Amino acid sequence: MLYQLSYRGPSLTLFPPCVLCCPVTEPSVQIFEQPKQRGMRFRYKCEGRSAGSIPGERSSDNNRSYTTIQILNYCGKGKVRVSLVTKNEPFRPHPHDLVGKDCKEGLYEAEFVSDFPMLRIHSFQNLGIQCVRRREVKDSIVQRITRGINPFNVPREQLLQTEEYDLNVVRLCLQVFLQDDSGHYTRALNPIVTNPIYDNRAPNTAELRICRVNRNSGCVKGGDEIFLLCDKVQKDDIEVRFFSPGWEAKGSFSQADVHRQVAIVFKSPPYYDTSITGPVTVHMQLRRPTDQEVSEPMEFRYLPDDKGEEAISFLYSFSPCCNKGLFMLTALFIRNIPYECWFPILYLDLVQWSKAQC
Repeated sequence: MLYQLSYRGPSLTLFPPCVLCCPVTEPSVQIFEQPKQRGMRFRYKCEGRSAGSIPGERSSDNNRSYTTIQILNYCGKGKVRVSLVTKNEPFRPHPHDLVGKDCKEGLYEAEFVSDFPMLRIHSFQNLGIQCVRRREVKDSIVQRITRGINPFNVPREQLLQTEEYDLNVVRLCLQVFLQDDSGHYTRALNPIVTNPIYDNRAPNTAELRICRVNRNSGCVKGGDEIFLLCDKVQKDDIEVRFFSPGWEAKGSFSQADVHRQVAIVFKSPPYYDTSITGPVTVHMQLRRPTDQEVSEPMEFRYLPDDKGEEAISFLYSFSPCCNKGLFMLTALFIRNIPYECWFPILYLDLVQWSKAQC
């Protein structure tokens, strides 16, 4: 019998190969990296272009990664199958197709060899999602039933309730089959599903993104009109959130202020402390109430309300003979009454008073 060497400190210990390679517990599969949930666009077959690749959740522009599984406690050959299932339980086969290398009739299948337990990982680098139209859903599901693609054994009656399928979201269903003694892939591990993957084309599930705003600062008392350009949103399911630690408020707008799903005209909310003496930086982002999805935040600066102070300085400098006590009372009055109300009257009164005193 051949033995392998395992180094443990100053001495060498001999172990049979079965001790090193044979699993102690039952084989299993787990997800090593989830797919990225948003930013992926489902493409129709008629678009005539690649459906792209589903990125991993840790993927970036500089370091691409993909959905990855890890097969535990197994040495030998196996087969992995990936199919699409619905978001909600029971997980039914989804009418959309997987396309790419090693994909056939909407499914991905590939063989693998695991040489050492705990170290076998399998990455899916060329999986794209090709969507079907609503009128094609039933035919697609019938094909799944005919081929026996039903990982969670959902009853046929439920599968044919085609109006319940959400075409804007899918999950990957991952199945692993191990070889039996005769070399056939009959040992099926329990299927697992990934996090949901949302179609970036659908406004009600797409990734939220602020493209541009016409201003990123405003008065501490709010009310500044802001034009915001964004990716497509639903006018009845979007809000503009302002926040800082311990504080949150929403921009004011109606559904009529959402223009063609890509622009929002709103008014900034007042900051909770209107007596600030210098700029205060908070954050602004889009939020979708139905699923609490948010965009990347951007900075927004609240500026002190200095209209009153500027007017006071102007009136005080109007005549060097004016009484300082009167202007202190004026300042108190100004800070609590709207600018449009007090300024015309106060200006005339102070001009007359100033001329009389000089």
